[in-house]
Amino acid sequence: MDPRLVTLCVGNFVIGTGAMIVTGMLNDIAGDFGLGAASAGQLISVFALATCIGAPLFATLGSRIDRRLLLAGSLLVYGVMHLAAAFAPSFAALMAIRFLTAIGAAIYTPQTAATLPLLVNAQTRGRAISFVFLGWSIASVVGVPLGTWISSTLGWRVSMALVGALALLVSAAVWRALPRGLKVPPAGREAWGAVLRHKPIMLVVLTTMISSAGMFTVFTYIAPLMRDVYGISGGALSLMFLAYGACGVFGNAMAASRMDRVTPSRIVQVTLLTSITAMVLWPLAGLGSVALVLLFMLWGAGGFATNSAQQARLVLLAPERASVSISLNSSSIYLGQAAGAMVGAAIYTLAGADMLHWGAAALMLAALAVSQRARALGCQWQRPQAAQQV
Repeated sequence: MDPRLVTLCVGNFVIGTGAMIVTGMLNDIAGDFGLGAASAGQLISVFALATCIGAPLFATLGSRIDRRLLLAGSLLVYGVMHLAAAFAPSFAALMAIRFLTAIGAAIYTPQTAATLPLLVNAQTRGRAISFVFLGWSIASVVGVPLGTWISSTLGWRVSMALVGALALLVSAAVWRALPRGLKVPPAGREAWGAVLRHKPIMLVVLTTMISSAGMFTVFTYIAPLMRDVYGISGGALSLMFLAYGACGVFGNAMAASRMDRVTPSRIVQVTLLTSITAMVLWPLAGLGSVALVLLFMLWGAGGFATNSAQQARLVLLAPERASVSISLNSSSIYLGQAAGAMVGAAIYTLAGADMLHWGAAALMLAALAVSQRARALGCQWQRPQAAQQV
């Protein structure tokens, strides 16, 4: 395996762990500052909104910056801000720090995917994107459960500090691994105009936003849901995240191994149907812990593979515009997270935690419909031989 890709994958692991770790320690943060779960959930919303705004902004501002400096620098910012979060004196200060922390995520993940066409050939591009994005899946199976356990035993501040220290180490590794002089085409007004006028690309981006909203309608409040409805918290919750993440890694690995043989749009169709099935069957969780774990695993298998396949779709649709389209797609992921957190908060408050899955299922079904429309329209925009790849 190319050590450059491995290093970039580890960087995504750090970004994913830092982005998702708040979910597992939401109860601890809420208790520390005397807040309710819905109020503490604003930490996820502010991070998501900041990244949503920052991803396209930094795609434009950073397009002329050497990739090594840009990616290593984004991890440096991410590490420093996590260390600052560990010493936050108030919830308001923590909110402000999380907003600034999002700068690192807004730059690293989308610009890593946009950099890959400079490192690998067209025949292996889909697998490379999926492999590097595998870091997010590994974060869910290792980083988030470990962070949740550390938070429940040593405190959430220790978890934040560990993520910060790891980010600084990986920043140095990225600086050493990437060569000098890697630059993507400038992302100016012309590039943005071309992407925004490209209907299949915009439908793929919309698919990402809606599916992300569906996922985070439940995922944002999974800790209070498990505690209030199923009586699961602490170490048991860490094991639930472990089962979820393990299947996320499996699903993403399966998608990566087939990305250059099966069209990414077909993979998105399968992963979305998998997630929808998990949400529709969620009432069966009342049968016992075994059923709950199996549903978690089914949900995880579909959730993370969707995003890597979506990025591969965008590269295939317009390789020369990947820096812009992938940053826009990443922005839509976080916009979906913010929307999902707000939808989940409304359902949680008005109907109860045990109704969250129905909202998630409805959103994912809408995402599937938009994805299918994107695929049909993509075949009209692309040349016949290229259309088969989308």
